Amino acid sequence: MRVLGDQVDLDGLVADAVEEGRLVQVVQGAPTKAATLEAFSEALNFPEWFGMNLDALADCLDTLARESEGDWEIVWDGAAELRRSDPRAATGIESVLAELDEDHPSVHVTIIER
Repeated sequence: MRVLGDQVDLDGLVADAVEEGRLVQVVQGAPTKAATLEAFSEALNFPEWFGMNLDALADCLDTLARESEGDWEIVWDGAAELRRSDPRAATGIESVLAELDEDHPSVHVTIIER
């Protein structure tokens, strides 16, 4: 898992990952935990039963990682917005992403702090 600063060229980052053969999905940050979880759900097309909590996030991400073919990258862009308004929620989501990255070598996680 890598954490990048706010001067990142998102389009360039995505293009590089695609060139390296990864499917890339970008999740736009939001100011609240609920809105951030909704952004993950929408960007990653989670099932309707998604429970809008960290355990459900971990379960859905793990399922996607196990079912994906080839390398896959999640880019959480704008993570600083949640970190400013709810540091505990941001840390929780980051922990879920770190576990995903550790458990699934074909999954790459990038967090952009802006």
